[in-house]
Amino acid sequence: MVNVDLAAAEELAREALTTYGITADTPLQLLKNRENFVFSLSSNGSQYVLRVHRQGYHSDAELGCELDFVRALHREGVAVPGFCEAPDGRGFCTVGHNHPAGVHQVDLQLLIPNQGNFGDERTAVDGTATIDAADFAELGGLIAQVHEATDRSGYRMAVPRDDWDLDGLVGEAPAWGDPLQLAELAGEDRQIVQSGIARIREVLGDYGSPTHRFGPIHADLTPENVLRTEAGLVLIDFDDFAAGWHLFDLATALHFFVPHPRYAEYKKALFAGYEAIRPLDAADHEVFPAILLARSLTYLGWASDRRGEPTAEWLASDVLPYTVRLARELLAN
Repeated sequence: MVNVDLAAAEELAREALTTYGITADTPLQLLKNRENFVFSLSSNGSQYVLRVHRQGYHSDAELGCELDFVRALHREGVAVPGFCEAPDGRGFCTVGHNHPAGVHQVDLQLLIPNQGNFGDERTAVDGTATIDAADFAELGGLIAQVHEATDRSGYRMAVPRDDWDLDGLVGEAPAWGDPLQLAELAGEDRQIVQSGIARIREVLGDYGSPTHRFGPIHADLTPENVLRTEAGLVLIDFDDFAAGWHLFDLATALHFFVPHPRYAEYKKALFAGYEAIRPLDAADHEVFPAILLARSLTYLGWASDRRGEPTAEWLASDVLPYTVRLARELLAN
């Protein structure tokens, strides 16, 4: 795998433009560089977003499965991006076959005019986020629409991805890394988290994974992955889509707001919005603390594999303490 800089990413993006019938010298504006390089551009009166995917993150079959899922949701009227079809009918193309950086996947989608993100992780954690509870109710409704539309469309995953099941969350080799590898997690806190992991396995094992509780989910429904538009909220970035518990999407939407002084209010609104479309039962509510802790542990696992990166260091310093708190609360109840 080759680490790609901005100049190489632009070269790969321009090669992809010609595949989609857009001139290679079209101006590109960098929007984001985290897992992928994301550019915006205009062509023939339309505005687009182009993503150069991180090399090796997903196989072609896995990425095709992801974009097929988004397109299925789009056909069902869910507020998600609209992807442009490549000449071969897929939702992406591959470029760089003769480039020093190697082969990369690139997709093109219509730009969604927006007023920014739903929020951001850091202001959620430090308690300065000023979000109306009504926004969380709307977000809960959007999550329910995703799950309902998945059932309605009959979508089935064509190839396996890293599922958010027990092994993917708290197995011997979790999908996002081992949270117990964090040096900061030591002493009594480490023991509490280890006991919390055992409780998660017990609780979710009993909960099971029938289709009304478990199936294709977004899996990365953080505040940055929800756009505010004049027509309402829109869900973007399905990079981590896979099979998982439906509650995992709700837990992800709430996770960074756990330390926020309005957390209880936000949680109540999110669940009310969800249940207005897709009812939950008593067992769903009972296992939610276990799902929430499992979600929190995935971020620590992610951080353990990326020490030195600013986000990883922030997770280790600011998120770790309330992950331990969630483990204590789960064990106490």
